Amino acid sequence: MSLLHRYAIRHWRLLRLATLATAVAGLLSACGVHPRPYSLASPEQMSQLPEIQWCGTLKLPGKWLDGTPVGGLSDIGWDKDESLLYAVSDRGWLHRLRLAFRHGELVGAKALKTYTLRDETDISLQGALSDAEGMQLLKDHNGRRGDTRLVISFEQQPRVEHFLPSGLAISEPATPVGVRGAAPNNGMEALALHPEYGLLAGLEATPEGMDEGTTRLFTLDGKQEWRYPLASDTGSSLTAMEMLPDGDILMLERAFSPPYPLVISLRRAHLGEPGTTVEVRTLARLSSGEGWSLDNFEGLTHLEGNRFLMVSDDNFSSFQTTLLSCFAVIEPEAFTPASQE
Repeated sequence: MSLLHRYAIRHWRLLRLATLATAVAGLLSACGVHPRPYSLASPEQMSQLPEIQWCGTLKLPGKWLDGTPVGGLSDIGWDKDESLLYAVSDRGWLHRLRLAFRHGELVGAKALKTYTLRDETDISLQGALSDAEGMQLLKDHNGRRGDTRLVISFEQQPRVEHFLPSGLAISEPATPVGVRGAAPNNGMEALALHPEYGLLAGLEATPEGMDEGTTRLFTLDGKQEWRYPLASDTGSSLTAMEMLPDGDILMLERAFSPPYPLVISLRRAHLGEPGTTVEVRTLARLSSGEGWSLDNFEGLTHLEGNRFLMVSDDNFSSFQTTLLSCFAVIEPEAFTPASQE
């Protein structure tokens, strides 16, 4: 065999290896930009919560297929009329996703489009102005497509603004009186639309002038307030809330204070008369010290009936993950294990 022939064969083999390597790299890259199933705990452990029934968890990628970064997701909102999920980040990104369910279980999420949050002059919010933390959708289930509006709260420069689904602001910024005494990074993390009191907000942690371990719920119009007792875990803070079908409020709390484990609490709150302390009962306490594979859950939205989604904020850290988890709130007497469905 001539040297030229041997060189040609060697070159062909190297070319095949390079092509294979490129294909594998492409496959791995594609896998890295698609949501993947994720397990929060063992099936046995997840079934031990009589008032929570899980319906699938996804680990979201660090970027979408078009290269848009995914991370820092602070809250989510489900548009029932459009069957779309909105997700807002603390860097002022507004993502729109289409979800996929199979037999009631969350199995997929596809990014449709991402916008930046912009002021009324169409200028993108930057720096401290873009630190979005809470979101509540309005007119999202009135049967008329295209009517949806987004109410978003901001933390570093505390205020609330109304936005179109494209991320464009359509209202002047307003700072509710209920944020008084809040530390710079402990502002309005939670928003909900109450059937009687309208838009409610909750401060993340104890503001100045209140007893430790208690925070404030208040109406955005400044007329009503309540005292909310946080969970007893060290470092507990209120990160999101959503209305339950019976008029109570589903509260999402996170406790993270090393060396203590990360604890995520789902709690049921009942509002009494304004000025009183909220009645609260814990539905589920998930602890990383007890086998739960958790992250920094901060966002919450109501799907339909008794089903909800919650999302974690990875802080754009390689040591954290963005998780999107589906669950249902079940009254104990009505609970049916998933294995019996």
